[in-house]
Amino acid sequence: MRERGLTLIEVLITMGIATVAGVLLVVIMVNSAGLFTQQSSKVQEGLNINDALSQVRSSIKQANAVASEYTGGGSTYTTGGSQLVLQVLSIDSLGNIIDNTLDYFVFFQDQNLLRFKIFPDPSSSRKPVDRIFATSVDNLIFQYFNSASPPVEVIPTSATKVRITLTLKQKIGINYETQTATSEANLRND
Repeated sequence: MRERGLTLIEVLITMGIATVAGVLLVVIMVNSAGLFTQQSSKVQEGLNINDALSQVRSSIKQANAVASEYTGGGSTYTTGGSQLVLQVLSIDSLGNIIDNTLDYFVFFQDQNLLRFKIFPDPSSSRKPVDRIFATSVDNLIFQYFNSASPPVEVIPTSATKVRITLTLKQKIGINYETQTATSEANLRND
């Protein structure tokens, strides 16, 4: 009796099936990794936009007024559609408000960054700050409203409420993902 092994045709067919299955498995893994990266980027972008808007809202709630402009650090910042200058009452080392003394908070778009700067009065215990709140910024818009019902858009120095619209644009693979979020906050006004 003669033992029989695999023929050349059987080996070639088996290798062909294994190759097709391997290629399909690689395609599925690459697509899954791409989808995971895309979804992770969307989630991260959403978190970034929420964190940035939360920081801006918090600062607006601390402010007692919108300033028309502030000059400091070698630059002049002017409140308008793309920049926000806030007047915030200065505080001493115990956290108590210093009467008739102001610190200035500035938000602006610097290329694709949302920047935040604090310019404290010399008597204030606040430290100067130059922070980036968001990257991949495509657009930043500030709008200014009064306390009427419904609110009416006013000049910035008359505002009691500020609306922020932030658009982030991030490249994911060969495409761009854009997310836009809007938030409002009332000034302290006390």
